[in-house]
Amino acid sequence: MLRSLFGTGTVTDMLRGGLEETSATHRAIAQRVAGALGASTSTDFASALQAKAGQAKLNEVDLERDMASLADTQIRYEADAKLLQGAYARLRAAMKANG
Repeated sequence: MLRSLFGTGTVTDMLRGGLEETSATHRAIAQRVAGALGASTSTDFASALQAKAGQAKLNEVDLERDMASLADTQIRYEADAKLLQGAYARLRAAMKANG
């Protein structure tokens, strides 16, 4: 009976998998953003600007895309968490009602 509630292929299993997947995606994107921000800081701004003039626009687009992806994964994570919370609340209510 517990496998039918929490086993593979169940709603709770899929939601937990979704949480794990979005969490891993979020970490990967956050590392890329942190790397881009860390690479963009320089004490010699003039020479860094000359060296990376053409590449700056590409990095800016990538950073904007990563920030949008970061927001998207955050929304997906919160939605999965709320759905999983609701599923567990329904299970608790069913267990309380049956005794």
